[in-house]
Amino acid sequence: MLIMGLDTALQRCSVSILNGDEVLADKSVGMERGHAEHLAPLVASAVKAAGIEFRDLDRVGVVVGPGGFTGVRVALAFARGLGVGTGIDIVGVTSLAALAGNAPGGDLTGAIIDARRGEVYAALYDNKRAAVVAPFVSAPEQALEALRLKADARPVTLVGSGAALLGDLPDNWAIKTGQDQIDAKIVARLASREPRPVQPPAPLYLRAPDAKPGKPGLFPGGASK
Repeated sequence: MLIMGLDTALQRCSVSILNGDEVLADKSVGMERGHAEHLAPLVASAVKAAGIEFRDLDRVGVVVGPGGFTGVRVALAFARGLGVGTGIDIVGVTSLAALAGNAPGGDLTGAIIDARRGEVYAALYDNKRAAVVAPFVSAPEQALEALRLKADARPVTLVGSGAALLGDLPDNWAIKTGQDQIDAKIVARLASREPRPVQPPAPLYLRAPDAKPGKPGLFPGGASK
């Protein structure tokens, strides 16, 4: 299967193209903002490096969140547009599942992202990367308790920017450092295992955006001040 993986959900803009297990192209740029300006040129560069055309792709895997609200929308909108224009299957992959793919194949992997505002996004996966605890958002101490109860004394490897926020961990838990960002190759591999989608993927936000609506104008129907 010829598949492209896309990610702009966190602090990176990434594109990978795989033909089965063979990596044909892998492009990534670290950034806090500006994903929208970088994604299309990065995709074009990856397609050229892989020596393919868009119509050759069988599937596109894209990170649907949770993560930065603007970043999630960038890759998702690009992928959905590509699907409309070409008929390629578009498969959504959560950021937490993609992060869990960074960990070694132990028993359980907890993926934790710093969601800011005193919260984390969290999920727990087994060694086949099936969700034992589906993605959720909560305070770090509540996330730790939810994962601990489900782990039931089994060892857990934690990955992601929010792992250190959980506090005092059980003795058989460990944090794998240096695995805070999503690998688009993992996105592509996870998407390749999914059944054919029946509809385009939707964003997974888990909470309302940080941006607040503007104040109403002084006069009904008038411009805001």
